[in-house]
Amino acid sequence: MTVHLKPEQEQVVGKAIQAGLITTADDVVEVGVETIRQRLEARVKAPIPPVAKNLVELFANSPFAGLDIDFERDKGTGRVEL
Repeated sequence: MTVHLKPEQEQVVGKAIQAGLITTADDVVEVGVETIRQRLEARVKAPIPPVAKNLVELFANSPFAGLDIDFERDKGTGRVEL
């Protein structure tokens, strides 16, 4: 397998070799694969919630559902009754 690195990536790998953090190309691949695995796991743990079809569904699936929160509104005088 041939891996082509960008110049800035080569510098990072070179510094890691000098610091003794990696010793072989396998080490570089292992770190890269581990990083990809962590990113994939993060996506699976935090899936994007589906979009609610209406306001009732939005409130029913809210993180506050079932908490017995009392919502009130002021009945303003904006309406005129005839």
